[in-house]
Amino acid sequence: MEYLSWALIPVAVFFGWWLARAVEKHFIRKRNQLFNNQYFQGLNYLLNEQPDKAIQVFLELAEVNQDTVEIHMALGSLFRRRGEVDRAIRFHQNIIAKPGLKPEQKTSALLELGEDYMRAGLLDRAEKLFSELIEADAHSPSALRSLLDIYQQEKEWEGALEQARRLEQVEGIHMGDVMAQFCCELAEIARASGQTEEAIRQLRQARRHDSSCVRARLILAEIHVADEKLSETMDMYEQVAELDSDYIRDILEPYLEVSREANADVRAYQKLQDWNDKYQSISLILKLTDLMAGKKGREEAGKFLITQLANRPSVRGLDRLMDLKSDGRLDSKSSDELLKAVTSRLMAKQPRYRCTHCSFSGHTHHWQCPSCRKWSTTKTIHGVLGE
Repeated sequence: MEYLSWALIPVAVFFGWWLARAVEKHFIRKRNQLFNNQYFQGLNYLLNEQPDKAIQVFLELAEVNQDTVEIHMALGSLFRRRGEVDRAIRFHQNIIAKPGLKPEQKTSALLELGEDYMRAGLLDRAEKLFSELIEADAHSPSALRSLLDIYQQEKEWEGALEQARRLEQVEGIHMGDVMAQFCCELAEIARASGQTEEAIRQLRQARRHDSSCVRARLILAEIHVADEKLSETMDMYEQVAELDSDYIRDILEPYLEVSREANADVRAYQKLQDWNDKYQSISLILKLTDLMAGKKGREEAGKFLITQLANRPSVRGLDRLMDLKSDGRLDSKSSDELLKAVTSRLMAKQPRYRCTHCSFSGHTHHWQCPSCRKWSTTKTIHGVLGE
């Protein structure tokens, strides 16, 4: 009898194990059925534009199954993109408050919450949150990029410069052109407060970050003018033209003015002719036409302009040609005035600059595009109605 009792022990253990498995499977099936029902109920609320009820359903789901964390984060991001930032914050704060979250889940939720704060304009909260994530080395690149964006919005250029350096080290991407712009911003601030040496130091740093930085040379040219270093000023403007011909229009007047003060008219005139041979710029053609009219007369200037416009047609060029009245193809004074009025209206409506990244256009040059916030993407518009 005792032997039989010992023999039944394994049977009892197996039966207990089997019963436990059966109960567990039943519980899982019931839980999954409940999850599916509630999940589709929440989606139905969303489709019927009842977001408050949907939020409540999905919050209850989080209590049942931790796997719904990803769903919550996605929904929070969706609400943020729709502009419902308060709801997004509630979603992500609720996730962070849940016990037993995996570290990567909590970090992702914190990153999303930081984006919510930025969208809501709570930059101080976002800055603190991203800084803590960076110090903890959690998703550092994402936090660095967000913190960099905050510093740019707040115009904290020293902080932006530091984050750009760290991002370059962490991700191995080139940030030199962006850091050069931050140094230029600091140089402008130093100039405004009369700290010329500090401004020059920042411009030197800008050129170390980006050897082809046009803005640094333009600022340095202005500093040289103030210090009456005329030859050095001309050097800066000439470097700008060689680096990016789009800026020739912007530097023409100051360049020629400095050349007159420096008694370097011959150097300037030769340089303009060299640029005209290499670059397509109607502003350059029109300036050479003016200079030629003073040197050789209006008739020669008109012939030069006709030749140039044959290869580079431009409404602005036509407008100047009518001013010279030298081609003899206009029938009467009235037709002359009519054509001039039409061309003038056309030019007045045309933007002068356009962002190469987002196509934002306008009459004013911006170092940072007001629309997409990219640096050095605003360029001169080319074509019949542009350069």
